[in-house]
Amino acid sequence: MTQQTVHSVKVRSYSSGTQGRAICQARNHHWIADDADYNGGPGEELGAGELFFSGLTACAVNMVQRVARIQEIPLVRTDVTVEGIRDTSIPTNGPAVYQQVHMIFELAGPDQAQGQELVDYYKGH
Repeated sequence: MTQQTVHSVKVRSYSSGTQGRAICQARNHHWIADDADYNGGPGEELGAGELFFSGLTACAVNMVQRVARIQEIPLVRTDVTVEGIRDTSIPTNGPAVYQQVHMIFELAGPDQAQGQELVDYYKGH
């Protein structure tokens, strides 16, 4: 059997009827994304930035775990945090721009060299 090498991800968002609130859908999952209150949105549900960064952290956790398993690195736990800082007073000619993004990896199990190897692999992909 040949392993599939091309994969597609499809996500849809559409207006909810409430200003600043979108309904998001991926496969059979639905969730709400709110614009921030400082932008005139409800700000009650997760915002697009939080959802965007959660995708990065989930990707990092899953990739690090997968690579550790393949390379037989003893990884017990992976914790990845991302913080983005955006100054809304700075004009942009397009989508929101974060002036600073900090990504912190906390790995339990591997030694320092193995942990660095896993983080470097993620950063290179």
